[in-house]
Amino acid sequence: MTWNGVEFNLHSVIPWWGMIIYFLVIIGLLGYAWNKHILANFKTVDFVYMGLLSAILVIFNFFISPLIPKFTAVTSIFYYTTIGELFILFLVAALIGKAGSVMIMMFIYTVLSDIFHYGFGGEPFWIFYEITAYAALIDLYLLLRGKYMGTPYQRTFRAAATTVQTAQPAGKGKQLKEGVRKIRGLYFLDGAVVGFVVMIAYNFWYQGFWATFVEGYLYTPNYILFETATNGLGGIVAGIILAPLVYYIKKVIVGSM
Repeated sequence: MTWNGVEFNLHSVIPWWGMIIYFLVIIGLLGYAWNKHILANFKTVDFVYMGLLSAILVIFNFFISPLIPKFTAVTSIFYYTTIGELFILFLVAALIGKAGSVMIMMFIYTVLSDIFHYGFGGEPFWIFYEITAYAALIDLYLLLRGKYMGTPYQRTFRAAATTVQTAQPAGKGKQLKEGVRKIRGLYFLDGAVVGFVVMIAYNFWYQGFWATFVEGYLYTPNYILFETATNGLGGIVAGIILAPLVYYIKKVIVGSM
């Protein structure tokens, strides 16, 4: 059975029920964040960043990266195109610093990719792949880092006395007040997390499930585990290398950090 080019082959390394559980966990966490008003409202400038960087990612992946081998023999343990994508995803997360921004950006990117390159075969499953393979995971990490993503700063919360001195039930006379502390080199951790998440997406999520489910490709568990481990390690290294660049770009664009 096929529909819109989709094979619906369930003989994948990651079982279909595992993917359903994963979807439910992601939806549950984001729903909790929405209910607690942790997901911030986006400003016009945020959508400008998303749209602009989505377009840049399309240009890089489909127009610039194919030219690189024509000028130089580029070899790497991980694909150089993914390094460019890692940099752009890290940058949009750092510039906006709001959970949900990476998912929206990847939705825009997928639509633009279908318009200019792929066509819409296999949709909407490729949108699900782009969003759940790494965009949602980066956004969940943004719930912890917030606007300080890509900087050596981390927000802390401490109890502060309220200005209202009326009688209140026990435990209600304090409120949380946000503070900031500097942790030297914290942005390297940001780079390592984003690098790992992005670099394992193709081997773990695509080859482990989506390539089989949508296109009918088959892979062995040992192959996927080996590729995921090596690319995950490479992603950590690449993210750490890119972290200072993202930090200084954010410092210039957003302001003093």
